[in-house]
Amino acid sequence: MVNRVLDPEFCKLPCRVLMDKTVPTAEITQNLVEVIKTVQENYHGDIVALEDGEPIGCFNMFDVLKWLAESDLPRDEIKVENLICTPVITINMGNTIEEAFDIMTKFDINSLAVTENGKLKGYITDKGVKEWMSMYPHYLRYVQATKQSKCSELIEEIFGSGSPSP
Repeated sequence: MVNRVLDPEFCKLPCRVLMDKTVPTAEITQNLVEVIKTVQENYHGDIVALEDGEPIGCFNMFDVLKWLAESDLPRDEIKVENLICTPVITINMGNTIEEAFDIMTKFDINSLAVTENGKLKGYITDKGVKEWMSMYPHYLRYVQATKQSKCSELIEEIFGSGSPSP
């Protein structure tokens, strides 16, 4: 699906290239109020809930507000595990952007936790990928220029001049 819109090279990039490595996390036993105080000013996306370091769910501020409106528990007794209403859907950091978009489309979601050996390594969102896509032509030119530069350096190292003699 996504490869009809994007440059095929972009679709084949691994998720590790585009993932956000600064995703807020919370252990399921943590007090929800403390978690919210920690992330409220700096983050407006999902918070990944962990159990023994592995992602098991996620929630966002909308989920918190909805849950608080429906719950009778006192604020100081609410734990992250009380709130998780959406299991986290993951993708391996070596999988491609195309595979990530296919999963997001299949589950009608706009973000995925990126894992390696079951451990959370980052997060990828459709918004983040779309922002990256807008910069991709510049990135591609940079990569190509870097490859050309490295190639020129290698040729000079091997042949002692800018190019081989015929």
